[in-house]
Amino acid sequence: MTLRRKLPGNLAILIVTACACFATLAPSPDSRLRSAACLHDFLHVPGFGLVALVLWFGFPVREGAPTRRLVLHFLALFLVSVGVGIAVEIAQLVLGGDADIWDVGRDIAGAGGMVLVLGSLQRRTGAAWRSGLRLAALAGLLITLIPSARAIVDEVRAARQFPVLADFCASSDLDRFTWSAWSVGTFEHAVTPQACGALRLALKPGEYPGLCLAFFPRDWRGWRELSFTCVNPSATLLQVSVRIDDLWHNDEYQDRFNKTVLLTPGRNDVRILLADVESAPVGRKLDLGHVGSVMVFAVDLPDARSLIFREFRLIL
Repeated sequence: MTLRRKLPGNLAILIVTACACFATLAPSPDSRLRSAACLHDFLHVPGFGLVALVLWFGFPVREGAPTRRLVLHFLALFLVSVGVGIAVEIAQLVLGGDADIWDVGRDIAGAGGMVLVLGSLQRRTGAAWRSGLRLAALAGLLITLIPSARAIVDEVRAARQFPVLADFCASSDLDRFTWSAWSVGTFEHAVTPQACGALRLALKPGEYPGLCLAFFPRDWRGWRELSFTCVNPSATLLQVSVRIDDLWHNDEYQDRFNKTVLLTPGRNDVRILLADVESAPVGRKLDLGHVGSVMVFAVDLPDARSLIFREFRLIL
């Protein structure tokens, strides 16, 4: 079948403009809930599929137009839709929002997928081409769903592992961490099948090289200590800072837990009393029911170093 015009052009432009304004001004989700953040990102795909569909209904190609004209029309729909997506990211950047180049990639997947589906619905499209176009659209949709699926699966796994926060028995544990601009984390496979792997953190010379444990079950009430194992492969000492905050942290140094740890060559088992964490902020108690993040980092590191982390967990 061939889809025909059902929208006046002016109304189509109005709907696209409204979609662009919503995408620009919509509030960001809580970035500490990874599945919500990933789903928020994924919504660019159906959103810009909708933009392409509205433009198709508002500005259709003439019935019986040559195939070349039809292909060029679909290409124009795709480029205009992606252009709207780029404009949204630029507007967010100007307004101080969270502009993200990867959102443009999701816009491309959404607009491109819709164009492929619309192309498959044309009468002149052969059966093989119809199947190919639809499969390509479906493949793009599934690829953009991968981050959301990984986040949901790992959140379920993290809840089952608790009080272990990360043991690196699976490489997906690295998704629970972020790195500073002066660091790169990689997964180090276990030496034997029975053992777990590790997180190897390369520290570059810089202001704050380190890691942040950002995604984990946040209710630590009833537990006594935070423990993590860190191997310093160098023959020299390395001083690092451990920072723990809650979801209500105001970004002030006095409003979080801070501790300096001297890592000796070899294995270091670091333990931190949660009673000390709770009492650390000035003028209030840190909320152990809503722990925000755990950071381990060096300060003004002059030379490149590396650290190996094997387990983060809570202890009774």
